[in-house]
Amino acid sequence: MLSFTINNLGDVAIFECKGRMTLEGGDALRSAVLNQPYVQVVVLDLKEIRDIDAAGLGVLASLRGWAKATGTELKLMNLTSRVEKALALTGLKSVFAICSAREMIELWCRALHNGVTAAVTPRLKQAVGF
Repeated sequence: MLSFTINNLGDVAIFECKGRMTLEGGDALRSAVLNQPYVQVVVLDLKEIRDIDAAGLGVLASLRGWAKATGTELKLMNLTSRVEKALALTGLKSVFAICSAREMIELWCRALHNGVTAAVTPRLKQAVGF
């Protein structure tokens, strides 16, 4: 089961993912990412992903294709050892941008500079569980 929290920071959407990335949850994640209006950067924080299967890898690959086609930046962050191993075994690790802690801080600072704070706007933070 995959759950995720969406933090909208202006033109940046951060998805904090938790659980197992499989077909069912992966489809919900893909749908949520594709429905983010006016987003220029999508960050998938995978620090709490316990496992990922072929369908989950397919979701990541399809999101990469969407991002490339729309000019949206897609970044992965906090890869667990299981996710990193799966990406490496399939040759997908090299095609994804990995978001460093410094880049994440810069994204938050950019959002704060632009007057967006997820903490004071509850509707911007959505918890979605499947």
